[in-house]
Amino acid sequence: MIRVIQDGPTITLNQALDNREWRSHRQTQLAKRYPTAVVVSVKLNIPGPIKTSRPLQDLFRRGLGCLRQYVADFPLIDDQILLTRPTGPEAFLVIQGTLTAVKRQAIAFESATVMGRLFDIDTLQAGVATQLSRQDLGYAPRQCLICDQPAKVCIKTSAHQLQAGYQAIQAIYDATMQDAMVIAKPTQAAVVHAAMAGLLYEVSLQPKPGLVDPISPGAHDDMTVMTFIDSSLALMGYFNTAFTIGHDFSGDDLTAMFQTLRVAGREAEQAMFAATHGVNTHKGAIFSLGIMVTAVAYATRLTGTTTAHLQEIMTHMLTGLVAQDLTALAANQKPLTAGEQQYQQYRLTGVRGEAAAGFPVVLHTALPFLQSTTGQTTQRLLDTLMQIAGAIEDTNLIKRAGTPAITAEMQQWVRDYFARGGSKTPAGLAYLTALDDQFIARHLSIGGAADNLILTIFLAKLGGVLV
Repeated sequence: MIRVIQDGPTITLNQALDNREWRSHRQTQLAKRYPTAVVVSVKLNIPGPIKTSRPLQDLFRRGLGCLRQYVADFPLIDDQILLTRPTGPEAFLVIQGTLTAVKRQAIAFESATVMGRLFDIDTLQAGVATQLSRQDLGYAPRQCLICDQPAKVCIKTSAHQLQAGYQAIQAIYDATMQDAMVIAKPTQAAVVHAAMAGLLYEVSLQPKPGLVDPISPGAHDDMTVMTFIDSSLALMGYFNTAFTIGHDFSGDDLTAMFQTLRVAGREAEQAMFAATHGVNTHKGAIFSLGIMVTAVAYATRLTGTTTAHLQEIMTHMLTGLVAQDLTALAANQKPLTAGEQQYQQYRLTGVRGEAAAGFPVVLHTALPFLQSTTGQTTQRLLDTLMQIAGAIEDTNLIKRAGTPAITAEMQQWVRDYFARGGSKTPAGLAYLTALDDQFIARHLSIGGAADNLILTIFLAKLGGVLV
């Protein structure tokens, strides 16, 4: 069995046809809701009765992140991502732009990237009778995955065996995912040092929109950089415990390893509150960085690991977490946390959803971006922070703004920041400083992006991206 599809469910022809109707209906509804925008439908071209698997979902997630870079010049109005459909992962992006310009960028992604060969991207706009094709814009037809003939010709004539198609898909998957960062077998001290670096590097950066830094408390009236330093030092013991939990775990059920970590995490929260006199500085990092430290320790017990393997471990650790913590809220008699309230109100899964998916923004957006940057460490990390801020639904920011609509504003601010050259230009730094002032005045903060940056720094230190 080809690895890339070996765990996938088999679907029937009727299921495939029904899904085609479902997709068309979803596109039409979105076009009606956003009549001046372009609806971009994204799926994978996978032959045969198996359309999805964990590897294909990982490939789709990475490809979707890459596609977003190709259309980054167009404002993103709405997006809907459905990774686990049995008929294959799907996404719908609603983009403000002209139909032709958006289609050209989609074709560029399909043609210029290895993974793009597996993607099928349609564009639709209200009032336009037909979808634009490659031929409409003067492009050659898409090539077959196996030979250099037009794909439609090979499909119509059944020129190739299904197994050959799956082998081609496996080759594309391997070529796409082979750039996963390698983490050599680290010592416990190195892992804990990297975790501490994540916490301390993040708080040392300046300027950051609404966040605490060495010269300002940002939009946080109850804490300073010293509060963060005290909190970080108080958590060193927790990270040593998290490493031990992962290194010594011997069972097959990784959810049990997570539950053990969760007990230690609650104790770490008490240590944090004792150090900060009751101020919540690192509750999110205790959850997410604790998971990552434990996963690294488990993955590197005998040898090194890759970020791809690390993501697989974390998804197994947190299997069922969202359902366990969030979908049963109606029976919960305790006061709801901000994240739980947002799930009830907006169906945002927040850090739990990110963790259950293996922190895809960190692994597939932030870390590759940081790897591609040059310059001083502070410049690289400020730009990475803003890249993260434009890629996530920051529940901390949404809570403070009182509406998920702030996400679209954040994405525009990120585009404006990079359009001015980012941290390496006076214009970019001036824009970031002004944005920080605006966030403070509006009592906004990108705490979720900061937590993702901490995780990115942690992995970058272990993988040699930051030295």
